[in-house]
Order: sequence, then structure tokens, then C-alpha cells
Amino acid sequence: MAKIPQYMTQNFIDENLKIPLGVYPGLSSVNKFGQNPTMASGATEEIWDGSTTYVFPATALMTKLSQTTDQAAFQGETVRIEGLDANMAAVIQDVIVDDTDSTTPVVLATPLKRVNRMYCLSAVVTDSSIRLHNDAENVNYSVIEPGNNQTLQAIYTVPAGKQAYVTGLYAAILAGGGNPTACDIKLWNTDNANGYAKQLKFVFGIDLDFQAHFQHSFKPYKIFPAQSDIYVTGTTVAATASVSAGFDLILVDE
Repeated sequence: MAKIPQYMTQNFIDENLKIPLGVYPGLSSVNKFGQNPTMASGATEEIWDGSTTYVFPATALMTKLSQTTDQAAFQGETVRIEGLDANMAAVIQDVIVDDTDSTTPVVLATPLKRVNRMYCLSAVVTDSSIRLHNDAENVNYSVIEPGNNQTLQAIYTVPAGKQAYVTGLYAAILAGGGNPTACDIKLWNTDNANGYAKQLKFVFGIDLDFQAHFQHSFKPYKIFPAQSDIYVTGTTVAATASVSAGFDLILVDE
């Protein structure tokens, strides 16, 4: 639990600060945000760095990490991966990039079935994509794009033993990605524990004649069970677009 400053008492701390401070045992907060920089016109794609339809594997196929183009300065640097193992239990592992050629795939100590975030533990700014992929290197499950030093994916899977309460959702059309006339933003959930197909949980249409972004608060919060995939998709009209989106959630121990 984080140390509470002496001038504060629990009765005067903002409720949104109490959770990250650890005031409430068994609760934690997560912010997921992403960007799809080249969402194809008329296509429906998840909001993530890969800018394609996202693939959720049925087994722990996320096995290797590599950089697309060798970056000498990033050789031997560390990437932290937050994901879920074959049993959908939360796993955090640090992967050291090959120290002679950053394009050489490095095998993860624990193969992953889901990935929630990757970020660089390094003072080096990446100049080439870093990819978490399968053995064959033909499917990317998470990507750190050049200069970002962490993933941008509005995708999250609730770990086993947790429940998630989504408190808010937001999205925006960004400059430089084309001139669409509209974009439909959808929040989806796939309940993997019960074997259900994906379900649409919320939809909002952005009309560029009136607005370029929106923010929505759920009251009451939306609940998602353990092992649920929570993610945002967008569908643009009339042109390719750069779309960002994200959501906030509270994790509660079951």
C-alpha cells in the first residue's frame, strides 16, 4: 500500500485516489488506451497499434518477441510484458532483447494466451516496431510502434480471479489520418470462461459535422467477469482514419 501523506486522512482523500493508493484491499485500477492510425474506410477494426483486425488466440500462442528492423542501440534492452498465461492467470515478465541483433526472436519464459500491455524499460527510444508474435512470426498480438515505447491498445482481458467494472469510455478521430464523415465506436465483451461469443455492450456514433470525440461515464459501472476480453472497435465512413479510444476500469478480487 502506498504511503498516505501526513496532511491527508482517508476521509479527505478523493475516492479516485484511494484505489491506486491501496486504501481498499483487493481493488486496483487500470487505464487502457489505444490508437489505430490507419483504420480502413468501411472496415471494422480494433483500436490497437496493429491497424488490422485483432486475433485472440485459443491457446497460449504468444511465444516470441523481436524487433522488425535491427536497432543497435536497443540490443540487450528490456521489454516488460503484462499478460495472461494458458490458465488466464496474470503474468508479468521482463524480456531482454537479443544483444547482437534485435530482430532475432527471443522466447518468452511463459507463453501467453493474452497480452494487456507491453512497455520498454529502457532509456532508448525505439525506431522500429517491437512485436509479440507466434512461433512462425506471422501473427502479431501486440506491437510497440517506433517512438511510443509502449503499446497503444484499447484491449484488455480480465485475469482469472478478478472481476472488472468499466467506469468510462472515450474515443476521438485524430488529425492526419484522412477525412472520414463519421465513425461508429463499439465496446465489446467476450466471456471466455463461459464460452460465449462476443457481445456488443455499448455503441456511439461520431459525426464529424458536429464533433470529433466523445467521453461517456457508465452509471452504474458495467461489470465484466474473469477471463473476459474487453475491447473497442471502430468503423469509419468515407475515408481511412486515425482513431483513438480507451476505457477505465476497476479490478476487484473475486
